[in-house]
Amino acid sequence: MKSRIVKHQGPWVIAVVLLAGLVDAKCADSGNGGMSGSRPNVVFFLGDDQSRFDHSAYGNPTVPTPTTDALSKESLVFDKAFTGQAICAPSRSMLYTGLYPLRNGCFINHTKIRAGVKTLPVYLEELGYNVILAGKSHVGPAAQFSWSKSFPPVENEGASRPGIPLDEIDGFLADPGTKPFCLLITSEFPHPPYMKSTPYTADDVTLAPFISKSERSLKNAAFFYANIVEKEKELAAVLKLLEEHEQKDKSIVFYADDHGLFRGKFTAYDSGLNVAFMVRWPEKVKAGRSDALVSFADFVPTMIELAGGNPPQELDGKSLLPILENGGGKIHDYVYGVTVNQGILDRHVFPQRSVHDGRYHYIHNFNSLERIKRDESEGKEIHPFLKMGAEKHKDLPEEMLFDTQSDPHEMNNLAGDPKLTEIKQRLKSELFRWMREQNDYLTESGSVPFLQVGKRFALDQYDAELNPIPKGLVGCLKGKTINPHDATAPKADR
Repeated sequence: MKSRIVKHQGPWVIAVVLLAGLVDAKCADSGNGGMSGSRPNVVFFLGDDQSRFDHSAYGNPTVPTPTTDALSKESLVFDKAFTGQAICAPSRSMLYTGLYPLRNGCFINHTKIRAGVKTLPVYLEELGYNVILAGKSHVGPAAQFSWSKSFPPVENEGASRPGIPLDEIDGFLADPGTKPFCLLITSEFPHPPYMKSTPYTADDVTLAPFISKSERSLKNAAFFYANIVEKEKELAAVLKLLEEHEQKDKSIVFYADDHGLFRGKFTAYDSGLNVAFMVRWPEKVKAGRSDALVSFADFVPTMIELAGGNPPQELDGKSLLPILENGGGKIHDYVYGVTVNQGILDRHVFPQRSVHDGRYHYIHNFNSLERIKRDESEGKEIHPFLKMGAEKHKDLPEEMLFDTQSDPHEMNNLAGDPKLTEIKQRLKSELFRWMREQNDYLTESGSVPFLQVGKRFALDQYDAELNPIPKGLVGCLKGKTINPHDATAPKADR
């Protein structure tokens, strides 16, 4: 508060001046046009396994997404929103912690966050909110995700997956109580398996250019469209309930997908990491589009600030309120991506890390065949599992660089272009700086370790269909794997 000097005035004038100063200070503190501390109700609808390119709002001319298309016309639509890992549990854990996967500890699917990591329900309940999860969870441990209420998915007759619990959502919105709420509605669609039938044919679908137009690909896309329709129906039902219970104008609505699917899931491409993301808040957030570089890590600090708290400095994300208020602006210079590939059904060793500046996207492949051959030429002994992982991606070099402005589907690797050497080196330096900050277990020239995962997904666990490894490799990693949480713990904790 600025000091003011008032001469020859009575006590009542001084009191008025001081009061005016306090009002000025309070207005200055609120900031962001009153959004900070405004404590609205919040609804976040999360789709499962849908690429940004599989939305009409993002340019696909044939995909059946009428609900998200209509929502986009009322929302601020983000063109450059990113998750940090294109796989379910890590993406959701990042959304709910404000930390990238390596820091929160969940960078392998079907695993838990690190002990002591604070989560969205904890932050918001401390600020007087109820935080409800309605639908798919896929995060843990339960003790650290202390939802005020949790409504599990329900049987969905005739559908390929369970549905969102609409009756419970309806009941809650009819009587939400006196506290503001954050309602997370997490669909299981359009994640496979696909519906038994589809009204769509090969002539109805649009494929990204990196997908071959084979009969199988076209058929898969036609069935994928049927799954998308199920998610669109769920979202439409939720938006209708908000209107019926007079919540539309009082609630800020977020829509996003956890990550992409085709040449997206388990990869570091934009088709996996660059997600659909839109925000609707009538009379508060102006509808339009933003090219601001934003991250799933930004949701937690955004919610904390909306609720009237101060986001911790140690979070990886930043509040989106300046962008929501102004329709644009910049909060990040870079966003980052992680890929592991151990601990999944199609288990193998091919870790990736990436950095994106909004235009150029640099990806480093740590177990490329190129690197394997270089190590062999230097006389290094290469473990069979490393060779097998490299062979699965034999066409991917150690470094990839894409200009996503001219090449949005990342078809043309520019890493070897001498004209872009300076850009590549800048991004590469930034990536390895970030990896050190995140306590990554990988380094540029160090070995690629084997990670401890559940027995079902272990590299040396024989599976006739999913992991038909030579008998000589069964059980060969006993005592040779590292604990993921220990390997990425802050150095002071090791």
